[in-house]
Amino acid sequence: MLAKAMSITKPYRRTVRPFKDGSYGERRYIEHPKFAKEPQHYIRAFEVIQKDLIELFDYVEPSDANKQCFSYRIHQLFMRTCIEVEANFKAILCENSYACSSNLTMRDYRKCEKSHKLSEYQIKLPVWQGDQLIRTPFSAWKQPEAKLGDVPLDVEKRKSALLA
Repeated sequence: MLAKAMSITKPYRRTVRPFKDGSYGERRYIEHPKFAKEPQHYIRAFEVIQKDLIELFDYVEPSDANKQCFSYRIHQLFMRTCIEVEANFKAILCENSYACSSNLTMRDYRKCEKSHKLSEYQIKLPVWQGDQLIRTPFSAWKQPEAKLGDVPLDVEKRKSALLA
C-alpha cells in the first residue's frame, strides 16, 4: 500500500513554531483541541524521560570518557526515548492527514523533515565534558531519501534485533 504524501499546509498540527523574534509567545494555540489529540500524554512521557536522564547523570558522569558505558537502565532509557520519538512522528503524520498504517518506517517518519527541519536541530548538553557537547541527531536526514533505507521501527522488530 502506498502512503499518501503529507501535504505541507499551515498550520501544522502538533508543531510548535517560534515567532520572528525567537520567542514562543503565550502558546495558547497548544490548548486548541485541533492542535493535538491528548498532547498531555506526550509531554508527560518527555518529562519522565528527561527526569530519568538527569538521574542517570547522578551516577554516570556525562563525558566523552563514558560514551562506552553500558547498563540495563541506560538501555531501557534509550529504548523508551526511541519509542517516544516514534510515537511523536506517527502522531504528527497521522494528525496532518498522512495515510497512517501500523507499519510506518523511517522513510515515512523522514517526511517530518520537510515541515520540521529536524536536520538543523542541535542539542547542547551543558554538563558534558569533552568534544561531544553538541549533538545533531537528525543530521543524516539532509541526505537523499534513498540513502536512509526503509527501516521499520516497530517495537517487536526492535526487540528481536536486540536479542539476535
